[in-house]
Amino acid sequence: MRSDLARLLGGVIVGVVLLVIAIAATLWIDRRERVRHESDVATGGVGARAIPIMTTNGCSGCHTIPGVPGAQGQVGPRLDGSLAGRVYIGGVLANNPENLIRWIRSAREINPRTAMPSTRITEQQARDIAAYLYALR
Repeated sequence: MRSDLARLLGGVIVGVVLLVIAIAATLWIDRRERVRHESDVATGGVGARAIPIMTTNGCSGCHTIPGVPGAQGQVGPRLDGSLAGRVYIGGVLANNPENLIRWIRSAREINPRTAMPSTRITEQQARDIAAYLYALR
């Protein structure tokens, strides 16, 4: 009788643990999707399109960027979850979506002494990159 009760109790505990894990995973996925949507709306971009743009334009050669294959650069700052909390972009622009988009496209026109090249990518491509970067929170 005791072993039956112990098995039943063990099964209940496993079930509760699995339920808690499922709820936590659902909440995490919902939050991640909400942050991505908010970043897309704030920038006018689509973060899901950014990785090929960053790879093609050499961003990974200078920056470490989570989720971008080979992006282990040491020249520029890490472009990770800390970006959304930074006060300045490139040390000179207030951190907001429009300034990040400007910086991505024409950094040298804003600060001629920066190591960041002016990429000359399209505004939409810069918006997509900005959406991706802001969603890394």
